[in-house]
Amino acid sequence: MTAARFLETRGPAWDRLEELLEAMGRRGVGTLSEEQLHELTRLYPAVAVDVARARLYHLDPTTQSRINRLAVQAHSHLYRGARPRPLLAIWRFFRWDYPRLFRRLWAYVVLAVVIFLVGGLGAYASVVMRPSTAYRLVPFEFDMVDGSEEVTAEDISERFRHMDKPPMATGIVTNNIRVSFVAFALGITAGIGTCYIVLFNAIMLGGFAGHFASHQLSYEFWSFIAGHGILEIFAILVSSGAGLRLGISLALPGRLTRRESLRQGGLEAVLLVLGTIPMFVVAGLVETLITPSYLPGGLKILLGVLLGGGALAYVLLTARGPEPTGLRDAALT
Repeated sequence: MTAARFLETRGPAWDRLEELLEAMGRRGVGTLSEEQLHELTRLYPAVAVDVARARLYHLDPTTQSRINRLAVQAHSHLYRGARPRPLLAIWRFFRWDYPRLFRRLWAYVVLAVVIFLVGGLGAYASVVMRPSTAYRLVPFEFDMVDGSEEVTAEDISERFRHMDKPPMATGIVTNNIRVSFVAFALGITAGIGTCYIVLFNAIMLGGFAGHFASHQLSYEFWSFIAGHGILEIFAILVSSGAGLRLGISLALPGRLTRRESLRQGGLEAVLLVLGTIPMFVVAGLVETLITPSYLPGGLKILLGVLLGGGALAYVLLTARGPEPTGLRDAALT
């Protein structure tokens, strides 16, 4: 191909790219229609190649400069020219991306739930059938219900309310952000560490629940735990599912290299964990303001069920329809 032929065949593409760049101005790709955006992404790679071909054909400096300018401007708009709008990007993540991510990784969360239920129900049954088992399953003080004194349900409720660090808090439902991130991070052990964290916490919760049940104090126990604990436990299990995603990507890379599998799995897992932060914030507010209050225990349990059910409905039912056109670009322009 001669230089003249090159100019004749490629000139229209340069003109069209220049028109698109002028149409965008300083507002970025968000101003383009979907058809124009596809056209831009098609034109840019070819023009980028034209930069080298223009030198090869020894085109005049003005033409070379023009082609180079078009390639640089197109690259800037597509890759570097966007100005982040953090609040809109965060809203978009929780409104659209996170529910879809959860549904894509639901199997890992279900696996964490199964492990939790097996450990928790097993510990609960063991303690109910043989109460002394509780002292071997979980490390805590049983002063309030050890049988050395006559204790009423009202006494238990009052002691729960005034404990700075109740036994359950140290191992089950408080400090759960730390627990959730540990469960996630231990996914790097091919998921073994994550399974241990889930099982350990399940046994503790089941042991506590069984112990209080054996003393006919289940209502008092759950009225203290459920208000904030249901949402916290859900968030922990989601984080544990993220850890299992990380672990399985390492242990079973499939057709990918182990490094590439870990990179892809790690990115999804991190995003899944980040989405649990608002859940912990809400649960923490409930634990601070509602759990120690004198509200009826039934209302606290109902609140916990509503919060847990709301979180489940959010990840399963939202973001089902098409995302509004231009929302992704609007978050970056």
